[in-house]
Amino acid sequence: LIHLRRGSHAVFRITKGDATLTLVDCAGSERREDSTQHDARSRKDAAEINSTIFALKECFRVMRSSKGQPPYRESLLTRVLSDSFGSDEAMVVAIGTVSPSAKDTEHSIGTLRALQQLQGTQMIFDEREDVGKPKQEVEKPKEVHPKAWSEAEVRQWVEEAAAGRAKQFAAAVSKGTDGKNLLRWPNQRFVQLCGGDEDLGNKLYQELRVKMRL
Repeated sequence: LIHLRRGSHAVFRITKGDATLTLVDCAGSERREDSTQHDARSRKDAAEINSTIFALKECFRVMRSSKGQPPYRESLLTRVLSDSFGSDEAMVVAIGTVSPSAKDTEHSIGTLRALQQLQGTQMIFDEREDVGKPKQEVEKPKEVHPKAWSEAEVRQWVEEAAAGRAKQFAAAVSKGTDGKNLLRWPNQRFVQLCGGDEDLGNKLYQELRVKMRL
């Protein structure tokens, strides 16, 4: 064990003849968010863990570039692994442990990022739509009751009512006629507005009654 007060890097070696298998279980790196409640000693231990992991990443980076000597003297762990870093016949494999739990998402992403830094690649995210989640419907604006119409809204309604057939009579609406006044109009007043067209006048009267019930 390469012991740190708050965590340990476990190293296990199996040797057979000239072949050696070295297994390393690294202590997890500490995120700043996870160490805000630590005391001074715990923060120091966390810094040592992070420093060791950083040295390990640097050795991997130099190995990938094939330029220079891996800085394995930077930490005790990398010194133990110096034979692996310095031999052309050695094979180094990094394995990460992630969790399927949503509460561990940030830690799992951190682990994957660390592995990709060792590999020298960047993480790519695919945005996927959750088909099981119902889409939020856009709330339709509430329709204003006719009694609250202004004079301009009364004229607009006349233009649009009866499929636009009464549009030409909108200008004939008396000045000052708002929604409250319009609701007092009898059926015959709509007929007069439409130039004596009883069918169209009755149509406007009935449509207004429908609007009042909404």
